[in-house]
Parts: sequence; C-alpha cells; structure tokens
Amino acid sequence: MCDERHHGSVHGPKGMYGCFSFTPRDVARMRRMAHHFMGNFMGSYIPHNVEDLGDSYLITVPLPGRTKEEVSVSLLDKNLNISAKKPKVPESENKESKKEGQECCSPWKGFTFIDVNMDIPLPSDADENTITSKMANGLLRISMGKKPAKNINIGEEGSN
Repeated sequence: MCDERHHGSVHGPKGMYGCFSFTPRDVARMRRMAHHFMGNFMGSYIPHNVEDLGDSYLITVPLPGRTKEEVSVSLLDKNLNISAKKPKVPESENKESKKEGQECCSPWKGFTFIDVNMDIPLPSDADENTITSKMANGLLRISMGKKPAKNINIGEEGSN
C-alpha cells in the first residue's frame, strides 16, 4: 500500500503525488487515450439542444463547416437520425496556416471535425407530420409541432 507511511507525506519523493508519478508526456498520452476511448464509446455524438417552445419543439445541432447538401436528416422509430461527413478544410487554408511566422487565420481553428451519425429521440408528444429542418451558418434547426394529449375517461368498477 502506498500512502504517507511509505513516503512521509502526501507529496512523496521525486515529485510524486501519492503513489503516482506522471510526466507531462504521460498526461498528454493519457488524454489522447481518454479522448480516443470516449470517441469510440460515445460514437459520433455531438451536443445539441431540445427546446420546448410551448406548442412546438426546436432542436438545434451545431455542424460547423458543413452545408445543407452535406447533412442528412431522417426519421425512424420516433428518433431523428442526423448524419454528416467530416468537412474538408480547403487546402489553401491549410497552406496559409503552416507558413512560418504567420498565425493561423482559419475559421476552423479549435474545431475537431468528426463524421456525424447520431440519433435524437423525439419527445413523446412530438408531431412527426410537422417536422421541418433548416441549415444556416453551421447550425441545423429542426422544428416540429406538438400533438394534443388525448384524455381518457375513467370509468367505475363494478361492485362485487
């Protein structure tokens, strides 16, 4: 067991913390491994918003760098499937950003692009017949109305 008894303090010899000693290279490698694992675990999921607007719903999905022709939306079993291939950054932007002494001026700096193939479950009262979608400035917006709730009468049980 590795604790204060073995090292004399929480911060042990040679910069160790408890039983573990990690170099910046180790931390970077672990971060890459975690990112790779989470990417495989989560698939191509990307964050999105589902807003209840009272009489309708609005789903907003950020898809930077993509056009409406590169995005597909379909409905299957009360789930919206959104798919899009990873956008290609124009070669001219790649070359410009690699010039020595010049800061990257690409609008894609800081983005990690992935192929997207994700399902979004629809709310139970969503009206599938009113779904519309629009794409502008890298945002996919999907709207749909709500079905009114159907009231069910409660009868009385017979006495025995």
